[in-house]
Amino acid sequence: MKLITCERCGGNEFDYTGKTAICRYCGSKYALEKDDMARQASTHIALDDDVARLLAKCEAEPARARKYANLVLDIDPSNTQALKYL
Repeated sequence: MKLITCERCGGNEFDYTGKTAICRYCGSKYALEKDDMARQASTHIALDDDVARLLAKCEAEPARARKYANLVLDIDPSNTQALKYL
């Protein structure tokens, strides 16, 4: 598996749109190869599953909801569902 690193700024966080990866820090664009697209898709799905699982734990375990909500926000800082548990 090949990790994508921005050649301009060294960042490793990207937004993916179709066959393009856009660096979140400097905006550089990279064309993805077939292997990169498959890796990106599987990573995105795994993170969505983690967020859903943590949000379910927030409801099931109200005493620990704040802890789980913070974990969700570590993965997805813009998640509005997690904010209601803080």
